[in-house]
Amino acid sequence: MKNTKKAFTLVELLIVIAIIGILVGMLTPMISSAQKRAVASTSKTFLINIASALERYQAEYGYFPDFLASRDRVNLADENFSEGMIKALTGKTADGARLSQSDRKEYNRKARNFIDIAVSNIVKKNGKNMLVDSFENPNIYVCVDADNDGFIKSGLPNISDGFSIQEVREIVPNQNSGIRSKAVLFTLRKDSFRATADYTSENVFTWY
Repeated sequence: MKNTKKAFTLVELLIVIAIIGILVGMLTPMISSAQKRAVASTSKTFLINIASALERYQAEYGYFPDFLASRDRVNLADENFSEGMIKALTGKTADGARLSQSDRKEYNRKARNFIDIAVSNIVKKNGKNMLVDSFENPNIYVCVDADNDGFIKSGLPNISDGFSIQEVREIVPNQNSGIRSKAVLFTLRKDSFRATADYTSENVFTWY
């Protein structure tokens, strides 16, 4: 008596391949979403660390760097703000060199170190050293309590950033008093849609 084994037919193989393809198609967005949440979490931790370093800076000197205190909102991707932030918080240049006397006077007069910034969070863009989050997004927004009343009221996310009125109320629950903090940082998903964007960005807030 022959011991015969039944092989898969071509139709059966095609059905199995189709099912696998469907499963992969269903799982891929879930994996991508989970990865994005993980990166967003890492980005939030980085932003919180920067905010904490700014609070230590303010506790040491009694004020914030002028380029932050003189504006409601600063985008570190603009002008030389990223390099200024690095000098203010590390007491060194982005390349690790000592600050010049003029830099010490402007950014960090005692050349104190308030945070160690990972190499992966500093990239060279258009000849400038830029702070970036875990998405490699250089558009990091900073607001500080310049009048030292314990609250930040100006420069916070609003409808001009692409949020609905309801979303703004969720992000900043108390619109009258603002956010109780000395320094807040955030990134915005809309920056991914810039024509020159070579990075991803998400809505990440240090307080929310």
